[in-house]
Amino acid sequence: MRVLVTFAVDAEFAPWRKLRKFRRLSANENRAAHFVSQTEGAQPLEIAVLLTGIGEATALKAVETSRFLGDMKPHLLISSGFAGGLKPEFTAGAIIAPEKTRTLKNHINIDSDVLAREVALRFGAAPIQHLITVDRLVKTAEEKSRLAFFGEAVDMESAIVMSRFAREGIPVLALRAISDVSGEDLPLDFDRCLTLHGAIKPLNLVNQIVRRPGNLPEIMRFGKQSLEAGQKMAQFLEKFLGSVPVLFDERLAHA
Repeated sequence: MRVLVTFAVDAEFAPWRKLRKFRRLSANENRAAHFVSQTEGAQPLEIAVLLTGIGEATALKAVETSRFLGDMKPHLLISSGFAGGLKPEFTAGAIIAPEKTRTLKNHINIDSDVLAREVALRFGAAPIQHLITVDRLVKTAEEKSRLAFFGEAVDMESAIVMSRFAREGIPVLALRAISDVSGEDLPLDFDRCLTLHGAIKPLNLVNQIVRRPGNLPEIMRFGKQSLEAGQKMAQFLEKFLGSVPVLFDERLAHA
């Protein structure tokens, strides 16, 4: 039995790598790096991780060139990582489990697997109706307020990734940790200081800090907040994935 968990960038995945031993499989210029780990017990589970990069085109390319649509096809796909909160009731670090994940233009609209989502809710994930996948970073509280009409949280990859696996008949689920809340602006222009694969552009980062040194405390606070969100996501995934063999037993019972 195999579960595939996707993250956009390594910074989202890193806290989980500290909790669980993953083996990195070789990557080349045509294939994104991915990782695998095994659980022990009567019903062993293979956990695979794929780093998709940021945004629709990058994520879709990572999925299409991966092994996970072929010889390593999973039994469950989880789109994980960070999301921006659009409603004030969601605090930083909250784990959300949307019923539906859709693009802003609604050209993709994917339902989370009912049984998998029910298990996530049992473990304390917050139920939301809509996670909105957009094609650019949402940087300001004002933008978040406008998007709140469409959903409770926002990201840049989930609808894209989930729809591709759903086309293969694979159950899909989004589990995201809130990294920035509805009433706050992002302290950095991440479009300028990160690559599409999440690597920091040092000169661009330094330039932003030099130009606005007053933002440094806010940058440090946001970094700590994001790290804590990643740690909570890792802890949640550990609990949730421990229940996956039982989840598939339930699925067979419902069949």
